[in-house]
Amino acid sequence: MTTSVVDTAAAAAAAQHAALGIRAPQINTHTTHPEAQWFPQAGLGLFIHWGISAVHGGIDLSWGMIANTPWDAAAQGKNKIIPEDYWALAPRFQPDCYDPDPWLKAAAGAGFQYAVLTAQHHDGYTLWPSRYSSLGVQSHLGGRDLVRPYVEACRRYGLKVGLYCSPPDWFFDRNYKSFNYGTEDPARFPGRPHFNTRHLPCTLAPKPADHDARRRELVHHRVEELLTNYGRIDLLWLDGGEHDNAIRDRARQLQPHIVLNSRSCDGDFGCTECCQPTEKFSGWFETCHCWQKSGWGYTQDEDYHSTAWLLALLAHLRTWGGNVLINVGPRPNGELPAVAYQRFSELAAWMQLRRSAIIGSTPGPYPEQSNVPITVNQGLWYLFLLPQPTAPVVVRGVQRPKSITLLGTAARVPHTWHDGQLEITVPQSMRCHEVDVLAVAW
Repeated sequence: MTTSVVDTAAAAAAAQHAALGIRAPQINTHTTHPEAQWFPQAGLGLFIHWGISAVHGGIDLSWGMIANTPWDAAAQGKNKIIPEDYWALAPRFQPDCYDPDPWLKAAAGAGFQYAVLTAQHHDGYTLWPSRYSSLGVQSHLGGRDLVRPYVEACRRYGLKVGLYCSPPDWFFDRNYKSFNYGTEDPARFPGRPHFNTRHLPCTLAPKPADHDARRRELVHHRVEELLTNYGRIDLLWLDGGEHDNAIRDRARQLQPHIVLNSRSCDGDFGCTECCQPTEKFSGWFETCHCWQKSGWGYTQDEDYHSTAWLLALLAHLRTWGGNVLINVGPRPNGELPAVAYQRFSELAAWMQLRRSAIIGSTPGPYPEQSNVPITVNQGLWYLFLLPQPTAPVVVRGVQRPKSITLLGTAARVPHTWHDGQLEITVPQSMRCHEVDVLAVAW
């Protein structure tokens, strides 16, 4: 029997952020390549965490094999398995129903502009037949390439193509790595023992002198494969390991237009994980988050946050010019859960008349002049009425508006303006959704 993981990914990941000391990088520079300038106006991307952990259905991708992670404390270890059992899931990973075409068609219809697939996570399993990996589709699926259909489907529906590749490879490191969280930092976790691949206390064997260099070389080769075997790739999402600008520079040689995140190198955009930033950021920015409440990988509960929850997150990020990269986890057979398609459908219906408030918009004067998030697009100001709105909406330091309409109804909204201050109270009877949008023309 499979046990579910922590109830809320947001709380767990926020604890992970704090435990790991991750802060949102303040990125002041980014690529100036003209074919990379799509990123800050994209608004919405789809993260796809998928791998052999889906077979279990109750553990997170890769992190399910690390004991005593502080962000999983509420699960009391019920969402953990020993690394040997984790990697033993690989022969059972048989994605016979895998077809990313309907995923990405639905995502494009819902307003997504880009997607990012975990081609290789920390567990070391590669979803493409890499010549530089001993664990992956080349060892267990007869060399079946799971990356190519994803790339082709992205292009078919006009999505920018993103690939995630992890510089850490815990399978490669398995004989020299502790699988008990925090043992590399005895000052924070005094007396905590190293764990081997059976979660038994151990003394770690010393690494060969060239071990880290060989891992780094393998990762560089894998990135080269991903950036040469599939045509144009728009975004490379690196996650962890040592700070390595050489991998960034090689990526730019192979794909000059490419956009990179800033977790493993001096990239183009900063990031928070499962928590929205609390202060304005500098430069390009993205918040990655879990749509499924239980974590990054697939879990059998298939319980997703609401569309209103995602829209509220989007409103807060877009008012400061950031993107949301929201994650889904396919089942081990390659199907996407029905609830994901339901959310795509709900989002598509919302976007039909409100898309310009999110996609292609630029930041608005929030909170300096307004008590609600604002985006700007083609001269219109879009004011977001969130599930728990402030009444009335107040915008300060503005001229008298020409008109204010509630998108989706075309109804004029009553308002008052005096001495540069605009006040709007939207009657509940006029509301259409948990997140509504006012369009203000000046």
